[in-house]
Amino acid sequence: MRDREEPVVAENSAAGWTHSILFIVLVAFLLRLAVITIGHTYRITPRRDHFQFGWEMGRIARSIASGQGFSSPTDLSTGPSAWAPPVYPYILAGVFKLFGIYSNLSAWVILAFNSIFSSLTCLTLYRIGEKIYGVAVARAAAWTWALFPYAIYWPVRVVWEMSLSAFLLSLALLLTLRMADEPPRLRIWIGFGFLWGLLAITNTAVLSMLPFCLLYLLWRLPRRSRQLVGFGLCILTAGLVVSPWLLRNHAAFGKFVFVRDNLALEIHMANNDQSNGLWTRGEHPGNDPEAMRRFQQLGEIPFMEEKQQQVREFIREHPGKFLIFTLKRILYFWIGPPQANIVAGYDLMIARHVMFILPAAFAFAGLWLTLRNRKPGGFLLACFLLIYPLPYYLVNPFPRYKHAIEPEIILLAVYLFWEASRVQTGWPVRTKSS
Repeated sequence: MRDREEPVVAENSAAGWTHSILFIVLVAFLLRLAVITIGHTYRITPRRDHFQFGWEMGRIARSIASGQGFSSPTDLSTGPSAWAPPVYPYILAGVFKLFGIYSNLSAWVILAFNSIFSSLTCLTLYRIGEKIYGVAVARAAAWTWALFPYAIYWPVRVVWEMSLSAFLLSLALLLTLRMADEPPRLRIWIGFGFLWGLLAITNTAVLSMLPFCLLYLLWRLPRRSRQLVGFGLCILTAGLVVSPWLLRNHAAFGKFVFVRDNLALEIHMANNDQSNGLWTRGEHPGNDPEAMRRFQQLGEIPFMEEKQQQVREFIREHPGKFLIFTLKRILYFWIGPPQANIVAGYDLMIARHVMFILPAAFAFAGLWLTLRNRKPGGFLLACFLLIYPLPYYLVNPFPRYKHAIEPEIILLAVYLFWEASRVQTGWPVRTKSS
């Protein structure tokens, strides 16, 4: 009897391992580390004095590590900066201090750091999927995120905050869903506010999701004074987390700057007389000597104010062109901006667009099914697809901007395929007598 039971126990144990979310997270992390190490992705090109090592964030981190403070986001010294939110540049600066500025070891460490949060996203994605769709879809989504090449690409190749943002935003979605199930205690509201404050100083653009998470909670929770106090504590806590950086900006620039100041430049680079709706490299101080000279001459805040005025003039003088540019960027956000991909003499740009559009199409179809089947959290997932991209429709739609919501895109696509697998085709079966 024992001999017949032992294989069953072993089989159940093996299934338990593969079904364990911690095992999925571990596989995801080891896979990403292997790609970094074996694929030598930590060998970032030294062109332009290592500019691709974090671009502006890398430059700011270099300034911090060199004792010059949060400053100089381009090639030359330009003084205090608010070009980027502070969290990731300070983390990168700490890596530089320990392992060397722009060194291969620093690259390996920061890419491994990215990979930690990319792997932990398997956990938040699993819990979100479990809450909305059930365990089977949750497990499939977690495994997809762990193994999907595009989900692996960003943390192991690019020194930027996308993987950290994606994890924190998925954690905010998970907490919102959990808080909606039962009235949360006040300390949960405080923790929720802390998380959104941390998101604000990591990737300010994701704050567009905060009002909709709060609206969802306002709709789901009973209308009690205790919940109104919770809402107030959440906003207050988020404000307290952000306030030290706001005070720093005021001290550095003599005026109020909400976290970062480069939005005007980003909009101007995509909306000007030389633009076709996408980024014009010549407008960037890091690419154009004249723009760099102007940046140094004016200083960061006056330079950004000048760009803001130029944006207003362009929109006022060319409203139709601005509308066409915006419509093009909406399209390119989901299908990827045009970019030549020459392989063996063939341009695979069309294949690249198809690769981008398919997950988006599957996600929107999965969202439609989610709303039709009245799954909990459908409103929030709709906001992820419809609200989050809005700021990026005004600037160049770099593919990395979408990464913060790609866990939810994967989840919706997996749900679509899960539902499709349950559809009975009902094809007639021919018998021998017929």
